[in-house]
Amino acid sequence: MTLKLTLISFGVSGLLIILPQSCENNNELALYGIQECDTINITWNSKISAILKNNCVSCHGKDLAYNGVRHDSYAAELIVVNDGRLRGVVNHLDGYSKMPKDRGKLPECELKQINIWIDNGAPEN
Repeated sequence: MTLKLTLISFGVSGLLIILPQSCENNNELALYGIQECDTINITWNSKISAILKNNCVSCHGKDLAYNGVRHDSYAAELIVVNDGRLRGVVNHLDGYSKMPKDRGKLPECELKQINIWIDNGAPEN
């Protein structure tokens, strides 16, 4: 009987040592390659200008500004933020052109960041 209890005790002890180590890297990035979406302190300078530079400025910048819309400066961005166009076009809302043109919606995290930024008053810094 004591041998049986000793074996059970060793088995439980072993599990207590192994289990915490096996859960060590259980996060979305490690498990699935999914990076968490940073939604804290979103400003023009911290996140938004880079998103728009990567997705919009080639058609809406200094050298080329389709429909007079530019996304290459904070001052220019406030125009389309304040009249609701930025939210409408990037979220593909009814009544707005779907942007980026001829592409699907921006990645979910980038859309979330843009919407939070607008909801927070579109801060620059």
